[in-house]
Amino acid sequence: MTRTLRILTATAVAAFALLSFGFVVLQPNLPDSRADWPAAFAAAPLRAGAATHLFLWSQLAFAVAAVGLAVWLRPRAPRLAVIGGILAVLSAFGHTVPGSWAITQLVMAGDPEHRDTYGQLLTAQEESPHMVPYFLLGLAGMVLGLLLLSIAHFRSRLPFRWAGPVLWAWLVVEFVGSNFGAWAVPTSAALLLLGFGGLVAGVLAEPRPVAEPSYATT
Repeated sequence: MTRTLRILTATAVAAFALLSFGFVVLQPNLPDSRADWPAAFAAAPLRAGAATHLFLWSQLAFAVAAVGLAVWLRPRAPRLAVIGGILAVLSAFGHTVPGSWAITQLVMAGDPEHRDTYGQLLTAQEESPHMVPYFLLGLAGMVLGLLLLSIAHFRSRLPFRWAGPVLWAWLVVEFVGSNFGAWAVPTSAALLLLGFGGLVAGVLAEPRPVAEPSYATT
């Protein structure tokens, strides 16, 4: 990687982590029923608006970061890096659909007279088969893409190798632990910053000569 590409990748990784952290901190508490989300947005309009835009911009940063990380890791773990990078980019694309949908909900929140109708529409849209591919891309692409990239980083013995296990812990807390209590939100945010911070430091560290590992073709 050239110095410019390393800086671009590190910047994108850091931007994703910081924007995601801001989203987690600012996102209002949302009820289980999608129909009640406009009212929740209306109760905290500034926080809901800021969180929505932070999430959308974080996906652009994530897509750039995924490509950069794949290029960085490819000489040492080509298959893991390429497949993980592709899945992560697809995740960013998938997440932009429900993310942009949140902008519509912000507009709905400002029209209390029709919230019941909006609630029915949101519920129907959430249950629509048209949304399923984007939900799956967003979730599966994020989990599998980051998992493969972090495994590639760990196996490659690049600087700050501990970032991989931290990201594995983040995936568990973010996508499983959130169902078991409020403790998961601050824990997830801390693991997110720590794990991606390790990747940023690793990308910016002085490159070492690539030794062809035994698993380079896996």
